Amino acid sequence: MPEDRLLEGEDPQTIYPHDARHWIAVYREMIDFKDQLLTRVEAQLRRLPKAAWTDVADNDSGLIQNQLNRYKRRIEFWYSRQWELEGLQVDPETRVITYRDRSVRLTKRELELFTMLVGRSPQFITPRQLLVQAWHDSRLPEETLRTYIVRLRGKVGQLGIGAEIINRPRRGYALVFAEGRPRGDLPPD
Repeated sequence: MPEDRLLEGEDPQTIYPHDARHWIAVYREMIDFKDQLLTRVEAQLRRLPKAAWTDVADNDSGLIQNQLNRYKRRIEFWYSRQWELEGLQVDPETRVITYRDRSVRLTKRELELFTMLVGRSPQFITPRQLLVQAWHDSRLPEETLRTYIVRLRGKVGQLGIGAEIINRPRRGYALVFAEGRPRGDLPPD
């Protein structure tokens, strides 16, 4: 497979973790946009005559899907690069996170939360989104989520990675690395 085209200013060799978080955010927005566009195009296809449907499906939908796949490959690169730049090593099979000389073992749900929060850092994600996107279970009560967040905060603190999980009413939770902390934010609740 040929190497993916980079966006203007995208430097895969960067040594700055905030650059990786920036490109994750950029590609996340582009993926969301292409997903929505593809959904709209597919909905419109049903209204077209068969001859037009084939042309649009073969050309336009295929092009959008190829772009979407490229964006997904790029975001995966930046997720991997972010872990590397932050100095974090994650073993998904053993669910062990290592930072320098410290390691913690997470439960399956803690790892899913951690991965979701790191991937969205420093943006906030609502409790409902965490339940649905990290755990794929919207029926769980938010109290269960809060219990796991408290446990995860403790384990992240043990690692000493310079990040904390903060909570804001009506905004949700965010994992914020020290240099990326939004101005005016208070310590965790």
